[in-house]
Amino acid sequence: MNNPLNRYAEIPFLIIDDFSEFRLSLKQMVESFGALQVDTCTNADDALALYAEHYHKVILVDYNLGEGLTGLQLLEELNYRNLLRADTIFVLITGETAMDLVMGALEYRPDDYLAKPFTRNTLKARLDKLIRQNELLQPVYNSLIKNKPNHALALCEVLPLKNKRTSMDCLKIKGDIFLKSGEYAKAANVYQSVTEQRELNWALMGLAKSYAGLSMLPKVKDLCERIICKNKYALAAYDLLTETLCDLGDFEQAYGLLKSAIEISPNSLIRQRQLGQLALRYLEIETAYTAFKKVLLLGKNSIKIQPDDYITTLQVICMVQFGSYGGLSRRAPKEYTGIYRTILKNYPHDIQLNNAVELHKVLLKYLSNKNESQLEEITTLLNKISKSPDKLKPFLVSQISFIEQYIDNHDIKKAIENTISIEQSELLTQENAEKSQNYNRQGMLKFKQHDYLAAKSAFKTALVNAPSNANVALNLLQCLYKLTIENHNKQVEQATLVLCARSLEHLEPSDHRYTHSQSLFCHIKAQLANKNIKGK
Repeated sequence: MNNPLNRYAEIPFLIIDDFSEFRLSLKQMVESFGALQVDTCTNADDALALYAEHYHKVILVDYNLGEGLTGLQLLEELNYRNLLRADTIFVLITGETAMDLVMGALEYRPDDYLAKPFTRNTLKARLDKLIRQNELLQPVYNSLIKNKPNHALALCEVLPLKNKRTSMDCLKIKGDIFLKSGEYAKAANVYQSVTEQRELNWALMGLAKSYAGLSMLPKVKDLCERIICKNKYALAAYDLLTETLCDLGDFEQAYGLLKSAIEISPNSLIRQRQLGQLALRYLEIETAYTAFKKVLLLGKNSIKIQPDDYITTLQVICMVQFGSYGGLSRRAPKEYTGIYRTILKNYPHDIQLNNAVELHKVLLKYLSNKNESQLEEITTLLNKISKSPDKLKPFLVSQISFIEQYIDNHDIKKAIENTISIEQSELLTQENAEKSQNYNRQGMLKFKQHDYLAAKSAFKTALVNAPSNANVALNLLQCLYKLTIENHNKQVEQATLVLCARSLEHLEPSDHRYTHSQSLFCHIKAQLANKNIKGK
């Protein structure tokens, strides 16, 4: 352990702020503590490059960084790229005091949050505390950095015997390791041992996640409701409960719950997207419009934005334009141009996205003047798309289905039928929750019996019926991994892996299922590569 008197001399710092005066002031503060290695930069892009090269122990970043990524989006990007090391201390600094911004910041779980203005002594007191605890857990962090989770688990058994202050942190780390590795029963045991002593929110939340992994949905529901009763700001519990309610088919309660969560913290892209989708289910178009407009705003510079978000937003604006929404029906269409421009800028080479936009533009022309020439133009576009050898992406299928809702024309309907099959449309627009749950239960039973081929078939059918169910996708991935280990490589089709990937792409890096899914994908690819090499 470092000597407290020269602790800071060996700690590399990274300071990110776009204002030179504050950046210099912060640098001088940490240098006055004894820091000798202090890198500074003005934006997130430079910060990513610097951190990837030096892996600083402490990152001090301002929330607002001018143009480009914010401090929060930097944390998001580091997690998404799997760059953020276990022992890095991430401190967010901001002058924002509005509750929605504060809650949004805390949701990303930085190690600490400092509100401006603050003194040198305040900064040092915070850093001293963070670094002392970090040093106690450094052996565990070293094992995690070296990707040795079993060694980290062994250390988590030993460290509390030497220093009781590490007990709770070690239990949290153990639970997290088991969650990330998909060992949900073991994770549940860890969290249960904590809650039996004291009902800490993080342990209750970990237990709820463990039960979700075990598909014990009623228990997940009960736990999340308990957590929210204890702490109305427990947003992770709102999110897990929303997902659980959707899996149980209770979309109405999920919709109401999402509205409550968004009132507390509106700056979550994923949450706004879910709200918009559920609003469309209940044809609450104005709510959907507000939600998806927020999605695009939050998605600027974010890795979470998807092409589907832009197309859905265009569709919602179209519903508003040709609906009876007073002034909103006149104002909303003014946003088309900006969205088109953003799509072209961000996805210049995506042919399918370009086709979806062109279909949308021609549909608007037709709805505006009912000209037969636009019908011919839509038919030509659909015939062109039908000849593409590539599998159609969900947003393009969605846009084609959207056209069918507005145009009752024999030639158009026939062109649509030739472009997307009825099965494809149903796959992407309906979730047969009950059928999915039944097949998922069958898959789990076969998996426990080590009949991985039968389990794969059941899980795949479950996922086809509920393509956005991340838990089912993880079950299928786990099954594919087992098949590769047992040399059934031919049973691990690329199309099935793509199906899983699409179901999991909405997960946030902070979600334990995200890390678990990435690990499974890596293991499957490694197994397939090894078997291919040995087979040559």
